[in-house]
Amino acid sequence: MTAALPNETLFAVFEHLQPDVLTLVIRASSRFQAIAERILYSNISILELLPVSSPVPARTQRCCQSLLAHPHLALLVRSLNVRWQTDPGLHDQYLPFVDPVLDLLNQALRTLVQLEDLDLALGLIGTPIGVQDVLNGCRFPGLRFFAICGLGRGSLPAKYYPAESTVEPFLAMTPSIVHMRLVDHYGPLHLAPHHLPVLSAFRGTPFAAASLIPGRPVRCLSLVGQEHITDMELSRIAQGSVKMCWLDISAVPLTPNVLRDVSHHLTSIETLKFKLALRHTLHHSFTGISILAGLTPVIGAFPALYQLDLSASPVSNSGSGSSLEETALCTTWGRSCPSLRSVVFPSKTEWRLTPERIWPPAADAVAEPDFSPQGAWLGRGTWRAEGTGRRHALRAGRRTAEHALAAARAWQRAS
Repeated sequence: MTAALPNETLFAVFEHLQPDVLTLVIRASSRFQAIAERILYSNISILELLPVSSPVPARTQRCCQSLLAHPHLALLVRSLNVRWQTDPGLHDQYLPFVDPVLDLLNQALRTLVQLEDLDLALGLIGTPIGVQDVLNGCRFPGLRFFAICGLGRGSLPAKYYPAESTVEPFLAMTPSIVHMRLVDHYGPLHLAPHHLPVLSAFRGTPFAAASLIPGRPVRCLSLVGQEHITDMELSRIAQGSVKMCWLDISAVPLTPNVLRDVSHHLTSIETLKFKLALRHTLHHSFTGISILAGLTPVIGAFPALYQLDLSASPVSNSGSGSSLEETALCTTWGRSCPSLRSVVFPSKTEWRLTPERIWPPAADAVAEPDFSPQGAWLGRGTWRAEGTGRRHALRAGRRTAEHALAAARAWQRAS
């Protein structure tokens, strides 16, 4: 009966099967094998736990051996995601076990000429293994998403680590990259102006971003690291060839002054996500989220801000605020920033401004840039539902409004 089914129908059925089931389907018949292999190998995702007691990445090893033994399979691979979770501390003890596998991985990568997404997180920070050791000789003419971490010096002091092989030679030969994530690169990227001409989204350290973005069409930026963003770095980040519209600084230290510097340099931001160290801004007499009213002057400094995301911010004292407090803050911020239409609070509740100028909690989902191969900024529509069905207050109490005004004045004095 299956012989009468067209290949398109079988493909539609098989693509919903789990990988372990697909391996059984492959053994059923040569026709099933051709279809199931295309699905199984088009998107390879490997996650391995590598404690010191069991340091050999066996799944990665077997996968690379299969690709090398069957060259036709390598032509099917469009996405490769390899993640090794190693024990914390020094990683030199892993080298005798992972070196042969990394050599196999490099050989396999050289055969993946159709690759579009590459995401490697190898958990070997502090070892002599560098990026070029893995990517040497690799050419991916259609690569659009590139992420690599867990290799090289990382955030370790340079004086304790020998000169590392860099990622620049690979980037210089891969002009098709649109989305890139380099969270362990703590130095500037030395690239010619014509390299990475279509890069539109980047996640990495402020050092790397400041050297990478000038002259390139980066519209979405996510910063990571333990160092404060400097005014000079922000000045460089603002020199992209297009206006930046999405900024996530929730993974870097932030103070009111730094946030104000961001508003001075990046005036075109439409979506802003950050985690504020509230101890820098808050008045001791406020509790719950009413203390966030101190953000009002800085929020008003972003003339194009459409969505404000505070979901990563902790709230001290009484914790998350009530609907009354949240809608009061939305009203206050909306007056200061007329372009604001959406606010996501630490409670993960999103509020949206309606045409009637009221702020109800959102009932549907919100699109958010995601720096992963399946992310929304690859045009694949990753959605998250954070609206709630709670009843909301349409009017704020007088006490909350007074707190908001007092907090704004306290912010101005502290800044």
